[in-house]
Amino acid sequence: MILSNSTRFYGGVATDVVNHAAALIIAVAYRAVAERGRFSMVLAGGNSPRMLYKRLAKGVRAELLEHYELPLPEGCASNTMERIQLPSETWLFMGDERCVPIGHPDSNERMIRETLLPDSGIDTHHFIRIAGEKADTEEAAKEYEDAMRTFFMTGENSAWQEYPRFDLILLGLGDDGHTASLFADDVAALQEQKRWVVAVNAPNGKPPGKRLTVTLPVINHARNVLFFTTGTAKSELAEKIFLEQEKNVPASLVKPINGKLFWFSAQP
Repeated sequence: MILSNSTRFYGGVATDVVNHAAALIIAVAYRAVAERGRFSMVLAGGNSPRMLYKRLAKGVRAELLEHYELPLPEGCASNTMERIQLPSETWLFMGDERCVPIGHPDSNERMIRETLLPDSGIDTHHFIRIAGEKADTEEAAKEYEDAMRTFFMTGENSAWQEYPRFDLILLGLGDDGHTASLFADDVAALQEQKRWVVAVNAPNGKPPGKRLTVTLPVINHARNVLFFTTGTAKSELAEKIFLEQEKNVPASLVKPINGKLFWFSAQP
């Protein structure tokens, strides 16, 4: 389904949706490298993106990009049997993190390190983490924002900017319509306009507790935003938000200012 030239919705069985989303991300990545010398991607947490991260780590065949009418990386033959992985110039960030030790089962970093990083070929120094284990969450938020600012003040297109412009931000969707760690009952976080990263308390989160999250202006200034959801209930909610039938949840506030918005909804 296409709502506009910049907003699209793709749903279907999990395998097809995962392959399509992975192919799109890889195509966006190589275009970013060709145009700006590097690809910056913000990763979602939770359990939903596990299968997508495993697919991204292994890569996709050229025929899959062609199937979805996506451009091949420069110099890549259409008949190659080799898998196309994310480019080495990829830099990975986190959209949010639970305030737990790194090895905790609820740690988003742990999930990313288990699913995406091992086989992706991406230098571990290209993974910019959130220090969710720090007792001082405000300090942790500032440190992560400073790391973002340092990244965007270096490179070919460096310049001072009010907000970062990531090439792609991957988001999940909660049953209650939250995304990243932006919840409906946290008005201050939803209305934040200056900070790129904030510390929040999520008593209704799964699990409940303190978290660190990027803010809406950061999300809405990205070149591409991609929601990835799994399960029937979340798929139904995703479609309602996409069709603008649901406008009262945090995810409905994701509206890229000058970018594209994609919804990928995988069902069993």
